[in-house]
Amino acid sequence: MIRGASFLLVLCLWSWSPGVAAVPPASGEILLVPIDDRPAVAQFAVMIGAIADQEVRMPPAELLGRFTRPGDPEGIDRWLRAQDYRKVDAVILSADMLAYGGLIASRSPRVPAEKALERLAFFRWFRKSHPRVPVYAFSVLMRVAPTAEASNRSWREPLARWAELKDRVPKTGDQRLAAELADLEQKLDPAVTADYLSARRRDLQVNLAMLELRKDKIIDSLILLQDDAREFGLHRQDQEEIRARLRELQLESAVPIYNGADEGSLSLLSRAVLEKYRRVPRVMPVYSSTKSREVIAPFEDQPLQYTVEHQILSSGARLADESHPADYLLYINAPRTSDAEFSDFTRRLTADVRQGKPVAIADILFPPPHYSGADERLIRVLEKEGLFDRLAAYAGWNTAGNALGTAIPQANLRILSAAVTGDSPEKAMRAQAAQIAFLLHRFCGDYIYHDVVRFEINQELRKGSTDPTDEFTGDLYRRINRRTEEQLRPRIEEFFRRHFRGRSYPVAAAGASAAMIIRDLTDLRIRLPWPRTFEVTVEYKVNYSLGN
Repeated sequence: MIRGASFLLVLCLWSWSPGVAAVPPASGEILLVPIDDRPAVAQFAVMIGAIADQEVRMPPAELLGRFTRPGDPEGIDRWLRAQDYRKVDAVILSADMLAYGGLIASRSPRVPAEKALERLAFFRWFRKSHPRVPVYAFSVLMRVAPTAEASNRSWREPLARWAELKDRVPKTGDQRLAAELADLEQKLDPAVTADYLSARRRDLQVNLAMLELRKDKIIDSLILLQDDAREFGLHRQDQEEIRARLRELQLESAVPIYNGADEGSLSLLSRAVLEKYRRVPRVMPVYSSTKSREVIAPFEDQPLQYTVEHQILSSGARLADESHPADYLLYINAPRTSDAEFSDFTRRLTADVRQGKPVAIADILFPPPHYSGADERLIRVLEKEGLFDRLAAYAGWNTAGNALGTAIPQANLRILSAAVTGDSPEKAMRAQAAQIAFLLHRFCGDYIYHDVVRFEINQELRKGSTDPTDEFTGDLYRRINRRTEEQLRPRIEEFFRRHFRGRSYPVAAAGASAAMIIRDLTDLRIRLPWPRTFEVTVEYKVNYSLGN
């Protein structure tokens, strides 16, 4: 039995800072090349990995670029080749970062196809040099709309509509839409559409080249993610060509294509860790309404059930069935849910958590006026019942795919955690603290920031001439950054004080048992990672100690 409260560990979102020398090392190390430097694709991976006591390492931040400044594929290639892989359990690579310098760069034709394909040679070098280390990769299918910047505000939506109608008109024969398409083609600058088509053709070549790498077993696992989409669009034609090639290669069941992008690193992190330990969590989806299964969520082109099931499979988990009972329940708060259905949904959710069942929540209803972030009705239920810190996972940001692809990996590694950390009470506490830290982080971001702070700031911006999707510069960026910090900091501190501080959690490992008590929140840092309000970086330390 470990006793006393003198043992103190500090959890940092980016690194571990143990207060004593005898803390065991992390249970594993994974190298990740994310799709860019945003929190959702980089910081989230570090935090979720820590729940299973896995260290996630990435290239230096300066190599990953920032917003419209691309990353450095050659620098990342050199960094990867210089690493010591003797203790690395897996490598997770974004093909878009290696080929173009990131997701934003993938929408621009600046990198020629020949150069992008040449950069993929890294995969063959790595397989030959390090055959023991499994390689997980994801490649994004170009979305419908261009990146939102101040410079393209006047034509980005007309271009997206043009790309939609270029697919829709031939398929439907709608003459009214045909006339709209002809009008757009007259109004759009030919150079703009040429650049758009050039980037799309090149990206498709890279998508297809990744299939060849999977066929040759250079890549162990590959997922193809469809970035922001519509029911019709030129992306659908890309999908058809890719699916035809998958059939030729007999890889249809091995390489999924589904809606998402930002969460690719999280899904593959989950899969890599689960495969390392040869574990397959079983998941039971619980929809807020039976009608929700068939909803096509905003920015997606497949029914929700398709997205849910592919997110589960790509993460390394499987659906529960009669022969395989659920390891956790995935509650999905989704569109087309009546008030009566929502009440029943939250009653069942609350009862399951109270009974000690592991429950994850994908909060993807995205009601107005926010259209992103948490459903405040659900937040009120969780607050009333005191359940914020008792969930296996929570996410509710941006798109259905983004939220699902965050909640599912967190829940998977939470379920795995006991097996991974069972040899050491210190590891078990560290993993428990990581779970608490990420739960807190999601409510700070998906609720407090998106529903409250960002909403208020965007309202202020719209009163002037600035669109919140524009790229802020100079004094405006500094002012918005400062205002975000001033509004978010006290709300996070109050939320932590009310719902996490002083909470106690049992920890059992290696024949010992103890209680871990959450003490305080320190080193809170807040900033806008990119010059826009779409996302926020929140970093802090959660301090905890041993109790009896």
